[in-house]
Formats: sequence, C-alpha cells, structure tokens
Amino acid sequence: MSVLNARKENVTQGTIKETIKKLVVLQGIDAELYEYKKALKEKPAECEVLKAAYERKKSRLAQLEAKAQELELGRKAKELELKSKEQNIITANAQMMTLKTNKEYQAKLFEIENIKADKSILEDEILKFMESSDKLVQEIAQEKTFLAEEEKKYLDEKAKVDVIIADLQDKASAIEARRREALTDIDKKILAVYDRVIENRGETALVPVVGGNSCGGCFMHVPPQVINKIKMYEEIVRCEMCARFLYLQEDLG
Repeated sequence: MSVLNARKENVTQGTIKETIKKLVVLQGIDAELYEYKKALKEKPAECEVLKAAYERKKSRLAQLEAKAQELELGRKAKELELKSKEQNIITANAQMMTLKTNKEYQAKLFEIENIKADKSILEDEILKFMESSDKLVQEIAQEKTFLAEEEKKYLDEKAKVDVIIADLQDKASAIEARRREALTDIDKKILAVYDRVIENRGETALVPVVGGNSCGGCFMHVPPQVINKIKMYEEIVRCEMCARFLYLQEDLG
C-alpha cells in the first residue's frame, strides 16, 4: 500500500479525516457532473441523427427535381430536332419546284416522306417527355408536401432536444459551481493526485474498505496493519493495486 503522508503533504493530523470527507463529497459531485457531461455529449448526437434522417428524405425531392430537369432538357432537345425536321420539309418542298425530271421528283417525295416519318417519331417522343414531366410534377408536389411535414417534425424534435441540452448545461454549470465550492481548503497536491486517479480509474478515486478487509475499488485484500493506518488518519492511504484512496465508511459518520 502507498500513502500520502500528512506532514509531507502539509496536511495536519486533525484534518486528514476532514480531507477524506471533503474528497468523498467532491467525488459525489464529480460523479453527478460526469453524468451531465456524458448527456451533453450524447444529446447533440441525437440532433445529428435527426438531421441525417431529414436530409435523407430531402434527397428524394432532389432526385425527383433532377429527373424533372433531365426530362425538360431532353424534351427541348427533341423540340429543336423537330424544328429542324420541319425546316427540312419546307426546304424539300421548295426544292421540288425546281426539279425537271420525274425521277428527281419521286426521289424528293421519298425524302420528304422519310423526314415526315422522323418528324412523327419525334412528336411521339416529345409527347412521352411531356407526359412523364406532368407525372413528375405531381410527384414533386406530393414530395414537397410530405417534406414540409417532415421538416416540421424534425424542427419540433430538434427544439425539444435543444431545450434538454440548455437545461443540462444550466444544471452542469450549477454543479460546477458546487464543485468549485467543494474544492475549498482541500490541499492542491492531494487534489492533483485525486484528479490523476479519476482520470485513470474512471469516476472513482476514493473507495471504502468493504467486507472488513477488501478495497472497494479492485476488491483486493487490505492487510490489518493498513486498516490500522487508515484508522489513525495520520496519512491518506492508497490501495497498492488500484491506487485509489481508502477510507472506513464507519469513521466518516
């Protein structure tokens, strides 16, 4: 077992027990503060989950709008092609007036019929684009209505979480104020050791001896001579195995 000697640490014999009591109170405050800080880390993550779910729903609308844009561009391209075919028909008809042989005339008629056939196909394709666009416009309108409802749900849930976070921050601030008050008159060197043990051992730096002869932290055996050292309160005794501070619950009242 290792010890923090009372004289070495500038702590008088009469204050060792009081120091232990103050550290036990401090540890209770730290345990409470730990839970609030843990919640303050978790709650913003909840907001991120809500936001991610909402963003996934928004992506559906973005996909529909992108598809609508694609259809619009496709329709316009076909319309330009249709205008070109119509112009070709006008040009071909004008050319017929200058033809001198029946063979040339028949060839030009055949050319015009082919252009008209292409024109008919383009008109059908444009109609299909328009029908698809009309259907998509309805889908987009429905998706926007759905998304507006989802946005309201998301913002409502986020607002609730924000209220909880604000409340946690207020309570954590109040606990931190209590902690600062609890630090009064505790030797700084002992506090430094306490903080290191907390950092290495989680939330517990001080533990009572349990079952009469076991460390309440690691449950290793505490020899009788060490129990006697604790009872004398001339020094702060630490467990050799886990380095936690040891005390006797019954001595603290």
